[in-house]
Amino acid sequence: MTFKQRLFELRDNRRLTKTQLAKDLGTTRQLITAYEKGTTTPNIVLFATMADYFAVSADYLLGRTNYAGVIHEKKTIPLPSGFKDYNVSLMMEIAEIVHKQHSKPE
Repeated sequence: MTFKQRLFELRDNRRLTKTQLAKDLGTTRQLITAYEKGTTTPNIVLFATMADYFAVSADYLLGRTNYAGVIHEKKTIPLPSGFKDYNVSLMMEIAEIVHKQHSKPE
């Protein structure tokens, strides 16, 4: 899978319009269209912002691996291809609850 395909897949899985994604990333709809067509690529800063936005590794976004990997405090958890965003959100919520419970002084 290529970057343009992965970007479309991630956007489509979240049911985001190009306009909404562009707004969230601080860019334009036209650039999102160009990225998904493969006529141009984002600069490194925007690329990193995209990886953070979708909570995936750079290699996943580039299409170099099928494991999305959720990055949280320098730890990467490999996830199977096709893992839905709502599952990632749920896992992050559970991890935060567990972290808060174990961070409380006894």
